[in-house]
Amino acid sequence: MSLSSPVPPPLLGRIGRVKGWALRLMFGGGSALALLTLLLPAPAAPNLQAGQWLFLLTAVVGLGTVALTSQRPGVLRSERFDTLFMVLGNVCALTSALGEALLFGTTYSEHVALWPMVFAAGFLGRRLLRVQAALMPPLLALTVYARSLIVGGNERWWIEALVLAVPVVVTGLIIGFFRAAAEDEAEELTQQVGTDPLTGLANRRALYAEFGRLVGQLPAGHRVAVVMLDLDHFKLVNDRYGHRVGDEVLRCFAGVLRDHAHPHDLLVRVGGEEFVWVTAGPEVDPLLSRVEQARAAHAAHPQARAVTVSAGLVCHDAGEALSAAHLDDLLGRADAALYAAKAAGRNRLHQHDVGALMKTG
Repeated sequence: MSLSSPVPPPLLGRIGRVKGWALRLMFGGGSALALLTLLLPAPAAPNLQAGQWLFLLTAVVGLGTVALTSQRPGVLRSERFDTLFMVLGNVCALTSALGEALLFGTTYSEHVALWPMVFAAGFLGRRLLRVQAALMPPLLALTVYARSLIVGGNERWWIEALVLAVPVVVTGLIIGFFRAAAEDEAEELTQQVGTDPLTGLANRRALYAEFGRLVGQLPAGHRVAVVMLDLDHFKLVNDRYGHRVGDEVLRCFAGVLRDHAHPHDLLVRVGGEEFVWVTAGPEVDPLLSRVEQARAAHAAHPQARAVTVSAGLVCHDAGEALSAAHLDDLLGRADAALYAAKAAGRNRLHQHDVGALMKTG
């Protein structure tokens, strides 16, 4: 299978901390500016009381958000709270801009609208970024129009709104493009770290990382089977035809495994000509049948150079608890079953827990 490449938990933790600090800086900085503005004299205020109330509202919302993200950092992982933070950021941008117009008749706070746009581009999902980009122009148009009514005398307010909105939205989208490129590159690197470059299957590192995920998603009553597979006399292929042909045989076998694996199975090249197949099902016989079908399909494949496959299989008891900690024991027993298959003449499957031998051809 093609292993999924989730962001590693340590990296997720760092991203969450950075997101938290960005939120606290945005709302904390806005609150500090709002409180500072309340201390400044405004002798010619168009509407002193309304302006003060708007700045007080900005400060309360900002400090409340800082307290929430500090006391309950788990909210930083919730998309529902992401939407809330985006809305609150826009509300604070609007209230601070209108509050400034009502207190001083000036327009400096309109540039604070850049903060929620940058935050959405840097930390929120792409859907919310699109919403924020669409929301920004009408929000700024409303702000500029309201300020023109308060201060008076700006018939071309829409030009000012457009000049303000375009740089804000474009800046956010550029940051979003950079973020998307960085995430794609990080995903590719993660895949490379956990992927065998020759076959495209997972490698040993990914086996240990992904086994716990598979076990955690296991339906009730299903049994996990760990299969060790080895290409018989593979060294002779390299010696007779060269390593290029040997690589073709390995890729051929990897393709056969993909064809017979279920979507959530783990297919791993652990080294050389040795592979591990982790699968699960409610009954053992279908698991054995799929392994046998894969072995037969490979032996009959034109690119396989008539190389056969030996396999050892072990199933955990459905009545026993299973966790990632059991992987080494299962691998050890599957490896022992593989050696038993080889000792019995190769080109066969040995099932560890019942000691049965199955031979093809």
